[in-house]
Parts: sequence; structure tokens; C-alpha cells
Amino acid sequence: MRLSRQRQLAFLEDFALALGDGLSPLQCCYDLQMNARRLHLRQEEQIAAHLIRQLSHGRALGHSLQQWFSPDLVMLVAVGENSGILEQLLQQHRVFEVERQVAWREFWKPLLYPIAMMALAFAASLFIGRGVMPKLAKSIPESEWPSLSHWLLVLTHSLWLPLIILLVIIVFLLVWGPPGIINFNWRWNRWLSGYGAFMIQRYFHAVLLLQTITVLLQSGSNLDRSLAAMQRYGGGELRSHFSFMRKQLAEGERRLERIFASGLLSARMLFRLGNGSRNASEHGTLLRVAGYASRDALQALARLRTALQAFCYGLIFVLLVIVLGGMGSMLMTITQQNVV
Repeated sequence: MRLSRQRQLAFLEDFALALGDGLSPLQCCYDLQMNARRLHLRQEEQIAAHLIRQLSHGRALGHSLQQWFSPDLVMLVAVGENSGILEQLLQQHRVFEVERQVAWREFWKPLLYPIAMMALAFAASLFIGRGVMPKLAKSIPESEWPSLSHWLLVLTHSLWLPLIILLVIIVFLLVWGPPGIINFNWRWNRWLSGYGAFMIQRYFHAVLLLQTITVLLQSGSNLDRSLAAMQRYGGGELRSHFSFMRKQLAEGERRLERIFASGLLSARMLFRLGNGSRNASEHGTLLRVAGYASRDALQALARLRTALQAFCYGLIFVLLVIVLGGMGSMLMTITQQNVV
């Protein structure tokens, strides 16, 4: 059973701090186990005990974490362990993770209210259209139904309302691209990403990719060895991107914007890579673009949030006009008939 994301990061942060104090990985695990036992943290104690057994038998640390940790964190640990820069990778990822969590909160928190209101508007449409309107509609002939009332009955007694709900779900999936549902190894997912879909997931993957490669280059590795290490230990979601990049290098390509043009990085990131790759080192260019990618991801999230808010409020307005207008016009027609 996996820990929550916060507890995974806390465990790895404590592990990195112990490494920075000069302890071996095995000693780090012993210390973590003792602290977890003293504070009655059962899962952390189980993880530390599991790692102690694995390390005592000579097994790799990264592979031993798969049962408990997310694939991206397992990849970082495995790549860092294999390259001898585990502490640096974990420290850099800690900074990125803080930025990511802030970005996620700033993205989803303003959307909770319009999403809740949209769900309420759908429920109200269904209740009024199926529960109230049929009783009112019996009082007058169908030829005398007001237009809005007719639209409301058609909307709630056909496939239109489920189709609109499905459209909303598809829009959020295309914008977000949640891991587990969207996999970039699938051809149709890569095709959609080429047209701008799954922007949130792609941008954060791009930041992780650039930051990890930058740290690997700092340790003395070249670009091909860095990509090979990430391809070997990384999750399956990014395997197709690593294959594309390594193929470009194998064919003699040296322009960074072409090497990284696998569909993961945005056009502006590739533009920055192309501008800096003529006179700067690979490490210098990637370091600059990694920082730019973080800011670009935050800006992209802000733009997406505004667009999704406008989409939600626009749909709420249309539904309210149809529901309130349809029921109100039907009541007015019935009242006029009774007066006559």
C-alpha cells in the first residue's frame, strides 16, 4: 500500500538529509526505522524495515521503493542512486514539488465553486425537467408550449443532458490528462497531445525531465547517458519520449530543440532551447530552460484555470436560462389560460 504523496516526500526528504550528514543508505534506513518506531508511525517503520532487508541483500534502493512510492519518485531515486547524485536530485525535486503543490492548489481551489455550481445546475435541470415540467405540460397542448419549455423537456428527456455532462468530463480530461487514464505510450494520446491536449500533465513532466537531466549533466554525465538512465528507470508514461530523444541523438542531431521535440515540451520551451543551443553549453541551456519551464507551467495553469472558469460559468448560465426560463414561461402560459 502506497503512502500519501506528502508522506512519500517527507520520507525521502529525511532520507536525503541523513545522506547529507554522511550516513550510508543502510544507516539512514536504520535511523528512520528507529524514529518511526518511537513515534508509532507503522507504515514508515515497515518501509524502513523493508529497505533494510533489501539493502542488506545488495538490492538497489530505487527498485525496492516501487511498492510504496509513486513512479516519478522511484525514477528519481533509481537514477540518482545509479549516478551517485541521489542527494542532489532529491533536494532539487523537493523545491520543484513545493512549486507543484502550490500550483495545484492555486489551480483547483478557484475551480471548486464553479464545478459545484455546475453540478447543482445539472441536478436542478434533471429534477425540474423530469419531475416538475411533465406535470405542468399536461395542462396545455404541446403546440402551445413556449420555446424554452420545449427545449427544457427535450434536454432532460433525451441524450442531450448526458452528452453535455460527458462533454464537460472530456474537456477536463483533455486539459488535465490524469496519470493512469492517459498514457503517452498510446498512439492516440500522443496524437492528441500534438494538438495541445493534456497540457497540465505534459508541462509538469517536462519540468521534471529538464531538471533531472540538468542535475545529471552537472555530475559529469552526457546527454545520451542521462536519457538512457531515465529511460531505464523511469515510468512507462515517458518511455516513448526518451526513445524519441535518444533516436535523435543516435542519428547525429545536436540541436536541443529538435532532440526534445517529442511532444512533451511546449513550443515556447523548444523556442528557448533553440535560441540558447548555438553558443551555450548543453548544461547551461537546459538549466535556463528548466527554470523557464517551471514558470511557464505556472502561467499555463493560470490561463487554463481562467478558461475553465469561463467554460463552467458559461454552461451554468445557459442551463439556468433554459431551466428557469422554461419553467417560468410554462407557468405564465398556464396562468394566462386559467385567467381566460
